[in-house]
Amino acid sequence: MAQEPEFLEEASPDERSVQERLLEYVAVLWKRRGLILITVAVAVLLAALYSVLREPSYLSTTVLAVDRDLGSPLDPNWHPQLFSASLDPGFLPTQAKLLQSREIAERVVRKLNLLENPTLNPGAKSPPKDEEKSKGGQGAESSPEERLRSMAGYVRSIIDVDQIRGANLLTLSCEAPSPQLASDIANAVADSYIDWNLEAKSEMVTRASGFFDAQTRQSRKELDSLEQQLLVYSRQKDIIGVDPQTNVTVQKLETLNHDYTAAVTDRVAKEAHYHEVETAKPDAIADTLSGGLVSQLRGDQMRLERDYADKLSIFKPEWPAMQQLQAQIDKGKEHIDSVIQETISKAREAARSDYVTALRREESLRAVLNAQKGEAMTLNSNVVEYNNLKAQVDAKRAELDGLVKRQAETEALSRLSGEGETIVRVVDRALPPLKRYKPSWLKNMALAIIGGGMLGVGLAFVLTFMDRSLRTHEQVEQQLGLPSLGVIPAVGAASGPYGYRKLLRKGKPAAASDVSESIELLPHRSPRSAVAERYRDLRTALLLSRAGGVKSLVVTSCVPREGKTSTAVNLAVVLGQLGKPVLLVDADLHRPRIHEILRVPNRVGLVSILAGNVDPARAIVKTDLPSVSVIPSGPASPNPSGLLSSEAMSRFLSLAQMNFDYVVLDAPPVMPVADSLVLGNQTDGVVLCVKGGKTPREEVARMRDKLLRSNVRILGVVINELVEEKAGYRDQYGYEDGYPGQEPIYGVDRTGSKASTI
Repeated sequence: MAQEPEFLEEASPDERSVQERLLEYVAVLWKRRGLILITVAVAVLLAALYSVLREPSYLSTTVLAVDRDLGSPLDPNWHPQLFSASLDPGFLPTQAKLLQSREIAERVVRKLNLLENPTLNPGAKSPPKDEEKSKGGQGAESSPEERLRSMAGYVRSIIDVDQIRGANLLTLSCEAPSPQLASDIANAVADSYIDWNLEAKSEMVTRASGFFDAQTRQSRKELDSLEQQLLVYSRQKDIIGVDPQTNVTVQKLETLNHDYTAAVTDRVAKEAHYHEVETAKPDAIADTLSGGLVSQLRGDQMRLERDYADKLSIFKPEWPAMQQLQAQIDKGKEHIDSVIQETISKAREAARSDYVTALRREESLRAVLNAQKGEAMTLNSNVVEYNNLKAQVDAKRAELDGLVKRQAETEALSRLSGEGETIVRVVDRALPPLKRYKPSWLKNMALAIIGGGMLGVGLAFVLTFMDRSLRTHEQVEQQLGLPSLGVIPAVGAASGPYGYRKLLRKGKPAAASDVSESIELLPHRSPRSAVAERYRDLRTALLLSRAGGVKSLVVTSCVPREGKTSTAVNLAVVLGQLGKPVLLVDADLHRPRIHEILRVPNRVGLVSILAGNVDPARAIVKTDLPSVSVIPSGPASPNPSGLLSSEAMSRFLSLAQMNFDYVVLDAPPVMPVADSLVLGNQTDGVVLCVKGGKTPREEVARMRDKLLRSNVRILGVVINELVEEKAGYRDQYGYEDGYPGQEPIYGVDRTGSKASTI
C-alpha cells in the first residue's frame, strides 16, 4: 500500500552561501555566549592572580650601532674599508649571538662583581627561580669556576638582543629583579663586547703583520731566482722578443700563407674554367669564344635557306640556278662547322695551359710554406718555454707587489687599532627603568581576554559539533534525506513536561492552570499563538507532502517522550479548523493518553471495534473541538500488535476514510514495538516526531531505515520541543515504565537514570 519515499538530495556544502554559513556561526556563538563569557572570566581571573603573585622584574635597554667588520687581513679579498653602505645579511645576527656569548657574560660577571651582589648572591638572598634553574642546583660550596660559569649562564638568560629593521642597529635588553641592576648589566655587556672586539682585532692585526713580513721576504727571493732563469734561457735560444710585430719568422710565415691562399684560389678558378670548356657543348660556347663570327655565319646561312625555299615554289630543284644555290648552302654549313671546331680547340688549349700554370705555382708555394712552418714550429717550442718562465716571473712580481701593499695597509690598521676604533658603538646607554616590566596588567588582561575568548569560541564549536541531535529543517533534509514538516518550539520553561501535566500528580486530574500550561490543544485554546501558527504550517506541509493529498496518516516517534501524542492531537485540531471532519484514533494500545487529554470516556474504543465486533459508530466520541471526533483506545488488550495487524483493522480504516476527510492515528514508538509498521502500511504514510536538541540523528536514521524496509511511506519529520537558548534539561515526557511484555527501556531516560512513573 505504502510507497517508499523519494529521498531529498543532500545539499552540497559548496551550494550554501557564505552569508548562510556566517549566520550559522553567529547563531552558534550567540547560543553558547554564556560559556564564552565564563571562559573569558576565568582567564581574566587567572591572569589577575598571576599578575599579583609574580615577583616584579625591570627591563633596561641600550642601543648599539654596528658597522661593517673590517675582516681579517689574511683574507685575499680584504681591504681596509672602515664603513660600507650594505652589510651581509648574516652579519648583524652574528653580532647579536656574540653579544650573548659565554665569554662576554663572564667578563660582565667579573666587571660588576656579580658573585658578591646582594641581589644575586645566594648567600645573601635566595636566588630567583631563573637563576636557580640556570645554576642547575649548585650550592654555596661550588668552586669559583663553577660559580662564575653559573652566574654567566644567568646573565645570558636575562639579556636579549634584537635587530632594528632597516638599520644597522641592535637593541640590547636586560631583565633583572631591580632597575639599577638591569641598567648596569645592559651597559656592562655593551662595554665588555667593545673591549673584547678591540682585543681580538689587535691580536689579529699583529699576527697578520708578522705573516706578511715573512711572506714578502720569501717572495722577493723567489722572484730573483725566476728572473735569472729567464735571462739564461733567452740567451741560449737566441730569443730577442716574442711580439709578432717584430718577429721576422712570423711575418714571413704570414706573407707566404697569404700568397699560398691566393694561388690556391686562382688554381681552383682556372681548374673550374678548364672543366667547363671541356664538358660544355661546342655550339653553346662557340659564338662567345669567336667574338660573334659564328652568329654572323649562321645568319648568312639562314638567308640562303630562305631564298632557296622561296624559289623552290617557282623552280624545280633540278634547275641549274637552284642547284648552285643548294651548293652554296651546303658549303656554308661546312664552313660553320669548321669555324666551331677551330674555336673550341683553341679555347680548350688555352684553358688547359692556364690551369697547369696555376697548379705549378700552387705546388711551388706549398713547398716554401711547409719549410717556413717547420722553422716557425721550432721557434714556437722555444717561445712556449720562454713564455712560461716569463709568466712565472710576472706572477711572482704581482704577488710581491700585493704583499707589500697589504703589509702597508696592515701597519696602518695596526696604528688605527691603537686609537681604540671598533665596529660597535654605543648610541644610547641603558638607564634604570621607572616602572616594572613584568608582570604587565594591561598585557596580561589583554592576553587573558583574547585567549579566553578563543578558548570559549573553540569550546562552543566543539560542543556544537558533538551535538548529534536535530534542530533545523536543513539538518533533517541533509543528514536524513527526509522532508522536514515543521519545528514546534517549547512552551516555556515553567510549563514543566512537554506532555500532559495530569500524570505528574500520581494519577490525579490536572488542574486548570496545568492544562493551560501544556501544549496539548494549544492551537484550540490559543489559535493566535506562535505555537498554533507552527502547527498550521505543519498542516500545510503535510497536505502538500504527497501527490493527491493525505487522507490517513500515522503519527509516531523513535522512542517515547518525543511528543507524538501532542502532535497527533494538535494536528487533528488544526485539520478540524479547515471545516472538514477529522477522526482522531488512539492506536497506542500500550500507553493510551488521548482520552485523558480530551477528557472522554474510554470504556469503548478501538479495542472494542477490533476484538469485540462493536460498531465503529458506537466508539466514535464527539469532542468540543470543531469538526474533530475521537476513537479512544478502549479496554486493555493482551495482544495489541495482533489486533492492529488484523483484517478488522483494515476494514475499520477503510470505513473511516470513507466517512471522514482526515484520519489521524496516534501510534506507539517505532523502535520498541512494530505497531507503527503495521499501521503505516495501511495508511497514506507516517509522520515521525523527534525531540529537538535531544534525539540523536543516528537513532532517527535507524528508525527511518526500519520503516523503509517495511515498505512504509514517510511523509516527513516534525521537530518537537525545540529550546534554542536552554540546554541540559532532562527528558520528561513520554513513557516511563515501558510497555507490558517489553524491555524496561521506557523506564530509563537518555542519561541512564530511572524515570518517574506516569
